[in-house]
Amino acid sequence: MRRTFSLLLFLATFLLMGCTESYQEFCTQYPVTYSVDITYAPFNQVASMGQFICIRPKSNHASVTVTSLTGKSAEVALSETERRSFSFGLAGLIIGQPYFNDGTAYYAYDLACPACDRAAARLEMDEQGKASCPLCDNVYDLNNGGIIVSGSGRPLYRYRVTQSSAGTLFVHN
Repeated sequence: MRRTFSLLLFLATFLLMGCTESYQEFCTQYPVTYSVDITYAPFNQVASMGQFICIRPKSNHASVTVTSLTGKSAEVALSETERRSFSFGLAGLIIGQPYFNDGTAYYAYDLACPACDRAAARLEMDEQGKASCPLCDNVYDLNNGGIIVSGSGRPLYRYRVTQSSAGTLFVHN
């Protein structure tokens, strides 16, 4: 009896200590409400698997800068309604489709490095679908759920994405 109790106590302690860090699948601490029509350029780049774009609000919130994996940027004006009702998370958004996908799943991540957890720690993307932080040197895989592939810490902050039949993506908490 005493041996069984000791074994149960050991297993309970092991299970509790083995799972000290857990992460929510979707980020809720930074508000996000954004919609984008992926049938128009420059947003249409995300219609291909393995392609991601970075959407960063300008300081005056009158427009956003959209940057592709190749580094090509375009400025897109926001309507008055968009300026009042849209939020972009901590530092902006990364939106796209992972390579291993059925062509219908879209992912949205925060542009900020979760290890640094500040707006100034904006990630830089490369053509292979990796995002790296210039401050802490962590590297994340956009095609694999935003997991960390180099460095330490948690995966990228991820937001929910729903799609309308008309080609509009809604990114939200």
